[in-house]
Amino acid sequence: TPKNFQKGDGKKKGKSSNRRKAKQSDAELSIKDLMDTMMSETPSDILPSTEDDPSEKVTYMVANAATALFKGEALGADVIVVDPPRKGLEDPVLQQLCQPRNSNQPYVEKADMLSHLPRHTINWTNNAKTLIYVSCGFDAIARDCDRLLSSSAGWKLESATGYVLFPGSNHVESVVVFRR
Repeated sequence: TPKNFQKGDGKKKGKSSNRRKAKQSDAELSIKDLMDTMMSETPSDILPSTEDDPSEKVTYMVANAATALFKGEALGADVIVVDPPRKGLEDPVLQQLCQPRNSNQPYVEKADMLSHLPRHTINWTNNAKTLIYVSCGFDAIARDCDRLLSSSAGWKLESATGYVLFPGSNHVESVVVFRR
């Protein structure tokens, strides 16, 4: 609740003081009360545990897309986010994303669990149901979208949005969401 500053001796007068008491009695917390509540909670009270449900796991990695993909970083992922340079996705990455889903490939999260399969038969993006493509190169995203949509991978365009992040320039950031 903000302080009510008044000219004079700084003491609150009249109805203003009564209003403040009424507000606090209506379950309004002071910053101190809020901080005390937050500090008394254990981390398990604040964040849900993901130990029981491995599908709730989120990982983040900065790497060359092709290298990360062929190391198995996308295995088991429901969502893949790509943000390539202006030239667009590397061809090996685009080829993997354009492969149809292989229902005979087992669900795994580690590449070594597929070591019994020939590498050329592995679909490294097999479990992905959503692809979020962020791009600053319109020509590249148009070309890559055409390949993704015309492939047998089953990608369907869900949304495409352009963002002007630098007003006054001709730069548009595009975010395209595909689902299969």
